[in-house]
Amino acid sequence: MISHRYPVRLLLAGLVLGAAVTASAAKPYEETTARSHWYNFFIRPAKTNPHDQLLHADELRAAGWLRSAAKQYRLLTVFWPQAPEAPTAQLALARVLDARQQWQDAFEEYSYLIEHYPGSFAYNEILQRQFEIAETVMTARKGKFLFFPGFESPDRAIPLFEKILEHGPEWAKAPECQFLIGRAYEFGYEHELAVAAYLTVLVRYPDAPFAEQAAYHRAMCLERLASAEPNNESVLDEAWTAMHQFVSRYPKSEHLEQALKLRDDLLRRRAQLAFARARYYDTIARQPKAALMEYQDFVRNFPHSDSTPQAQTRIEHLAPLVEKNEHVKAAR
Repeated sequence: MISHRYPVRLLLAGLVLGAAVTASAAKPYEETTARSHWYNFFIRPAKTNPHDQLLHADELRAAGWLRSAAKQYRLLTVFWPQAPEAPTAQLALARVLDARQQWQDAFEEYSYLIEHYPGSFAYNEILQRQFEIAETVMTARKGKFLFFPGFESPDRAIPLFEKILEHGPEWAKAPECQFLIGRAYEFGYEHELAVAAYLTVLVRYPDAPFAEQAAYHRAMCLERLASAEPNNESVLDEAWTAMHQFVSRYPKSEHLEQALKLRDDLLRRRAQLAFARARYYDTIARQPKAALMEYQDFVRNFPHSDSTPQAQTRIEHLAPLVEKNEHVKAAR
């Protein structure tokens, strides 16, 4: 998760400026928002007013002292959050962390900028940078050691993409963000969550360029779920429906050939389950009426199955028997 940074801000959040900056007889800015914390007595801004504090942080940044610059920018936003210099300091803080490749922290500082200083920055530019960071986190490897390359953990990017969608639900890349959430879940073998994420793309952004890819990957995830539970008819039916809808809706897709093969295979598997159920009522449970109904449903739903002739034969045999039994019951 990326919420570890906010307790740090709260830890630094003391604004007892009456005690902290009484040495300054005339300040160009005085904070009116009263916040206090014991930590303020140990960590204070290098300067006594936000104007000089911003200049000082900028000088540190220009000299290449990025870590110290980030600290001073942060202190400005903590001690003088309503100052005219605060949005500039907040953006600079995010940029410095970004330059130091502290992706998670930089992303969170950009989010803080969006949430607390709207209108003070190039909105689309910040969303774009957050999107790039989320993509980096999604593909970056962690756990690197010596010659071991480490491993990817795409799920770390999911809350980042979700935060971007929260900030910009109508942003041009919102459909891609939602699609990448599905991909992250899929890469992590969370196929049920991936199916839900892809469906969200289709519902919210049906005309977006990523709708076709979302439809295809949703069908593929459902097929994998059906393969993992071969006797689960509801999942199998949903997988076939999703694949059939994809083929019908995107007949020129580059995935068409594979989708057709999987659709036909799913249909065959559905037919096998349906015929096995009819056979169960026929030969094991010995319930002719139930078996007849199942065979009739089978012929209606799978008229071209290899088992259809056998089902029709059983219908011809069972129909008179069931009719006879019904007459006997009626006579009683």
